[in-house]
Amino acid sequence: MSLAVDLGGKTILVCGVSKGGIGGATCRQLARAGATIVALDYDKALIDETIAEVEALGGTAHSLVTDLYDVAQCEAVIPTILERFGDIDGIANVAGGTRADEWMPLDETTTESFNKSIQLNFAWLFYVCRDAARRWIDSGRSGAIVNVSSVSSLASAPWHGPYGAAKSAITALTRTMANEWHEFGIRANTVLPGAVLTERVRSRMTPDNVVEGSEPNFTMPEELANAITFLMCDLASGISGQALTVDRSLSTKFCAGARRSRKDMGER
Repeated sequence: MSLAVDLGGKTILVCGVSKGGIGGATCRQLARAGATIVALDYDKALIDETIAEVEALGGTAHSLVTDLYDVAQCEAVIPTILERFGDIDGIANVAGGTRADEWMPLDETTTESFNKSIQLNFAWLFYVCRDAARRWIDSGRSGAIVNVSSVSSLASAPWHGPYGAAKSAITALTRTMANEWHEFGIRANTVLPGAVLTERVRSRMTPDNVVEGSEPNFTMPEELANAITFLMCDLASGISGQALTVDRSLSTKFCAGARRSRKDMGER
């Protein structure tokens, strides 16, 4: 006897599908559960790598190139999917992250940097969820949404404040989605990663930016993908409006982020 995570017959949009990140792992796990994937990213080469992995597992995936910094392209996502691939049954909104050039105190953060952080980590997600929910409501279809936030939204986010604020906004907005859309059979939840050992994180790791003792708390992309896949399936039918932290207990140790003070660093 077994209890299976079954997404057979479902089509899931995954936004942000880099092979070595949470999105790529999510595509692979959703495919293993039987889902058809619509893989969205800004770079077709990134999409093609992940689609190749999905197809190697025996799954099906479609490609959609979209620049999430461009509002017009964001608002074209759902209409384009409906036209090219038909209806979807769920959305995993993974795209986002800290940019290498945004790590700075709030008082040194430029307006341009702030706006980029908000668009990349929050604003685009609203357009996609809004338009998908409108389609589900109008057509009488149910749907599941899983939005990726961050443990940087739990307390404070020193030196990456706009990112933390954007991720906090995701959690708050997702709870409202769950509240307003539950009567239409739409569930919405948030997953909060800690330090995830993606390819991008590996490329940035240095002795100066890895806190001593934190190494065992790195979470693997597949662990986030497992949570997202569960929340997408019918086994999670009673779960909506919730925020699930998947961080190997990292947030219990230094949720706000550990850093040296600016005085100690001799900046002022």
